[in-house]
Amino acid sequence: MPVFGAFTLSGAFCTSPPAQGGCWLTGGGTIGKTKGMPDFSFGGVVNPGCSPTAAGGGNWHAVDHVHHLHFKGQQITVIGCSGSPDKAPRVKVNTIDFDGTGTLSGSDGNPSAPRPVCFIGHAEDHGEPGAGKDRLYLNVVDCTTGATLQLISTDPANPSDIDPVAISSGNLQIHPTGCGK
Repeated sequence: MPVFGAFTLSGAFCTSPPAQGGCWLTGGGTIGKTKGMPDFSFGGVVNPGCSPTAAGGGNWHAVDHVHHLHFKGQQITVIGCSGSPDKAPRVKVNTIDFDGTGTLSGSDGNPSAPRPVCFIGHAEDHGEPGAGKDRLYLNVVDCTTGATLQLISTDPANPSDIDPVAISSGNLQIHPTGCGK
């Protein structure tokens, strides 16, 4: 099992098929809805243009509107790219796994000061438009203790189980172009 600081990861991530080439991710949108507001807003770029050094590997944002927290991933590394079992859309690469470091701070009146965090993400591109099809998982943790601080998952009782959520609006695009393949 990969060890992420003091945090041990398990679940489907550890049994994923081997990487099928490089890729990069762009996207944005929302997940869920409570009292007319999305539970999460997300967006950014991972491995821009397939360059691990461009903008520190990208930047990925997730705003938790329920708990008023803003995550900003700033140093990002792609763990692997592959295809999903359903092969939709019909491309060789439509899944990306990534991790890194960033900050978590309060938003919308939450006075929490920015703090350094570690994270792991997983995104799936299942077609156009992405709403209801594309899926996202994000686990933001304290780098020292491994405690989950922000989570986008269908299995909140087991944060390390990589179980992505279907996005409600927006799109996730996984691009193999520019990756030398």
